[in-house]
Amino acid sequence: MKTIAKILAALVLLSGAWAQDPQAVQGPTPTAPQKKTRPPHEHRGFFFSAGLGLAYTDLHAKDEDSDCCGAGTTETTRRDFSGWALPTMDFKFGKSIGNLVVLHALLDFALYSGEADYHYSKYYENEGVNLFGISMPKIDTKEKEGMETKAISVSWGLGLMVYPFRNPRSVMNGFYVGISGGMDFVVVGLFDEYNDFEMLSVFSQYEVGKDWWVSETWSIGFAFSFAMNTAVEMVQAEEGGDRGTFKFLIRLTRG
Repeated sequence: MKTIAKILAALVLLSGAWAQDPQAVQGPTPTAPQKKTRPPHEHRGFFFSAGLGLAYTDLHAKDEDSDCCGAGTTETTRRDFSGWALPTMDFKFGKSIGNLVVLHALLDFALYSGEADYHYSKYYENEGVNLFGISMPKIDTKEKEGMETKAISVSWGLGLMVYPFRNPRSVMNGFYVGISGGMDFVVVGLFDEYNDFEMLSVFSQYEVGKDWWVSETWSIGFAFSFAMNTAVEMVQAEEGGDRGTFKFLIRLTRG
């Protein structure tokens, strides 16, 4: 009987201690889920890049009318512009994936200062005769060159960037290549009776650059790019147009 009493007393003491232990009643306290954070110095999540720099552009447009002044007469007009933009601004917004690829939208602004050339020619069939008595077209040509003027361009589109060197210890870390495409609109202000010239075009742009991390998510770098434009619609010219643009940018990037 004494042994049974001792066992019962021990059970009573253990049950009292168990009742006073909150973890024994409620079980272990659940741990709060850890907030997922992006590893430092990696391209993941939201991507933003702003570029500021220098650009050079060269534009050509041509218009031809074969019946401008009667049968047998052809009128040709050509407009050229070349100039520098300082500054030119470039903005990219998008998504970084796997510390490797960036998908982004592109918005670009530039204000150019340069020279606009205007060339005008009119051909009259069989209006002239050479020394051998053979009729030759007569050419009436007027040119106006060297007009100092300005141009404004706006570009928008979509692009892809690749950061192939993901090792943070590599000297090539931050190097990237990119390609983008979209639409571009440029207005060139010509003087006198020649009026303004406008061109809407599609473009493809190729870019290469290098970034250096300055914090866990921000980097500073530079970029070189070249864009080729092909006109789809023009004011003051309908035959065809094209434009080429080189850029050098200093970039501030997040993501």
